Amino acid sequence: DQQTQRWFITIAQIDVDPSGNFIGPRAHILIAVSKSNDPRGGFNLFRIDATDDGGGGTPLHSGCPCFGDQPHVGADTNGFYISANEFNIAFLNGGSLFFNGAQIYAMSKTQLAAGNLSPVVHFADLSLAEGVAGSIIPAKPLRVRQTNDGPGGVEYFLSALDFFNQLDNRIAVWALSNTASLSTPTPDVELTKVIITSETYGFPPSAEQRPGPTPLRDFFGDIEPIEKLHTNDDRMQQVVFADGKLWAGLNTVVQQRNGLRAGIAFFSVAPSMSGGSLQAKIADQGYLSVRGNDVLNPAIGLDSSGNAVMVFTLTGPDFFPSAAFANITDKKKKFKVRIVGPGVAPEDSCFGYNSCLGVDGIAPWGDYSAATADENGNIWVATEFIPAKSSGIPGTGTFFAHWGTFVARVAGEDNP
Repeated sequence: DQQTQRWFITIAQIDVDPSGNFIGPRAHILIAVSKSNDPRGGFNLFRIDATDDGGGGTPLHSGCPCFGDQPHVGADTNGFYISANEFNIAFLNGGSLFFNGAQIYAMSKTQLAAGNLSPVVHFADLSLAEGVAGSIIPAKPLRVRQTNDGPGGVEYFLSALDFFNQLDNRIAVWALSNTASLSTPTPDVELTKVIITSETYGFPPSAEQRPGPTPLRDFFGDIEPIEKLHTNDDRMQQVVFADGKLWAGLNTVVQQRNGLRAGIAFFSVAPSMSGGSLQAKIADQGYLSVRGNDVLNPAIGLDSSGNAVMVFTLTGPDFFPSAAFANITDKKKKFKVRIVGPGVAPEDSCFGYNSCLGVDGIAPWGDYSAATADENGNIWVATEFIPAKSSGIPGTGTFFAHWGTFVARVAGEDNP
């Protein structure tokens, strides 16, 4: 965080038994905040009880004890925000599924930076149009000293609305107002939302891979096709706030000449608060796809000149899973895709084969990417790809996953 000169880290935690099974009875979101601007030094550690079974001061939610999955973080001048999707722990052990939607936790950022956990405000039971709201992603600021507008401070969030894994043309904009009160003993913040019309997006198909060396598949006798990559769904992914606008993207189905592919829908939203009322409109939007191939898991960053760069994984019949990016501020929407981390082989993991631990021949794939700006306005991106082992043999990782994370500094003018 450039304002406080601290590093903030979160992780989802579930109690385990001696064999490593996720059985509870408690679950937490763990927070680590560096004691200086050097991440190699010490950290202050905190935890938020996410069990929500009525014990330990938590609310009582359906199906719990529960855990907070995929915690996303955001910040404004005043607060630090975590949003996690709540599932029941029993589901991990074969029980029935309970999904209680996104849980938002708001706390003072300056207090965390000083080594203290202030009172945490927990928002739950968040409904949205036809269903429960999930993956409500808080915005991260990309500029030093840039604040979200509104009296007393405002933090913005975005979420998608495709509840039935089909198609939708709406997104939700959320605002948490009076965030300055988070540093007081009795925070007084209010969460509001507005739904706006957007371009259409929908549940993406699984992504294909270029054929290549697959030693694990060979071990099982090559009786199955090369596994596909899981594109998850069309939930909102990383949200950033820059120059008065929220930028984000999501995975979506796209129609190409040769059929359906996984593509990306992205949005630039201009939010504002006036008289306590939230308003928002689409400032820019578009799609990115690569002919005959798939792209997935977008994240957007903006450089000091306002160029928006989107990072993602590129894969398909022509590409091993690779780290790629594109400048998406081109008014003609003709985006030049650049590969910065070329993959060297297909994903070849146990979870992608029915002969092992897979289901339907689809392997998990990293879930999300990241993009941010440094103090000089440079954009740093991270996404998944298939790297080479130090020995030079294609592929890396373990029996369960071969993907790695590629990190790069890129420029908005499309130059790596």
